[in-house]
Amino acid sequence: MVRRFLPSLLPLVLAASTAAAQTTPVAITFDGAWNETPSVELIPAGGQVVVNYDTSRLPQCRGTTSSGDPTWTITGHVQVNRGPVVSFWVAGHEPNNNPTQRTLHLPAGLSGALVMWFDISSQGCQAWDSNHGNNYHFPIGAPTLSFNANWDEAVAGTLRAGEPFIINYDVNRLPECRATYNGPAWAIVALYRFDNGPIQETAVTGSGTSVPTAITAPAGARHLEMWFRNTDRGSCVRYDSDYGANYHFAVE
Repeated sequence: MVRRFLPSLLPLVLAASTAAAQTTPVAITFDGAWNETPSVELIPAGGQVVVNYDTSRLPQCRGTTSSGDPTWTITGHVQVNRGPVVSFWVAGHEPNNNPTQRTLHLPAGLSGALVMWFDISSQGCQAWDSNHGNNYHFPIGAPTLSFNANWDEAVAGTLRAGEPFIINYDVNRLPECRATYNGPAWAIVALYRFDNGPIQETAVTGSGTSVPTAITAPAGARHLEMWFRNTDRGSCVRYDSDYGANYHFAVE
């Protein structure tokens, strides 16, 4: 069953582009065997996305009216790079009586992570399809490493030598150093190295919020090691380093 994003919601997160309207949509299939499969490895920036969702993934809360109409609704939720969440109808009762299929347009030039999850609800009942709270991550334009607030590290796509990837870091992982001075006076940086080489660093926050950050793996790289440091003007320093072991990722 194909369900697409409602256009009235798109301005909250995503803007349509002329280029996007001319591309072949990418399909992301959520099947009944609990596989989540995009039709391409990387969703093109400025492209279109449709969602194929098997409603058997959420069998709970299936009430009906006396005439047999569903009283339940399956709703999809989407977020790009920790931006605002947009919700869209998938199946069941459609509150606006307008279950017409729509297309999601991604802005041109945007890279990062497309994050999705689903819920079913009816009166007094709700259940979730959210990968056990981690949600489903798909790369836009470039592979993405997402460091989430629940201490999950999600890889969307494949890190490849000589090519860029995106870091999405949730600032709630390091909540302690938060001095202010006419606004936020703190920052979080990613420290990283490839194949035990020189340590480099790059900011993953700006003005107190997460900022998607691009890094390019050098040619021939096979291994990425990464950790994070939070500092503020009050001399507070905290690390996110997997208890000193750091985070390790393969590069192809």
